[in-house]
Amino acid sequence: QCRHRGMRICRSDAGNAKSFTCTYHGWAYDIAGTLVNVPYEKEAFYDHKEGDCGFEKADWGPLQARVETYKGLIFANWDAQAPDLKTYLSDAMPYMDTMLDRTEAGTTVVGGM
Repeated sequence: QCRHRGMRICRSDAGNAKSFTCTYHGWAYDIAGTLVNVPYEKEAFYDHKEGDCGFEKADWGPLQARVETYKGLIFANWDAQAPDLKTYLSDAMPYMDTMLDRTEAGTTVVGGM
């Protein structure tokens, strides 16, 4: 996601690109995720008192999702303050395990108790 307004900067699941450009305001990132171009950078961020732009592109890389897996499922979260996946899923994990721990041989249910 673009650090400026959170727009998606990569619109393809696969392929080749030399850079990624946000369609909202045109911020461009190289393939390593470094911000390389901000349209009207000097006009938007110039500080007349300091005499320079004062905008550090290195501090404005794209937002990155935290990605975790559980039982072959992939979960991504944009919130850096959110709890880890196992904490978040805690009460749901036994139910997920029941659904996801199946084998090709099938599941045998034994009644009683």
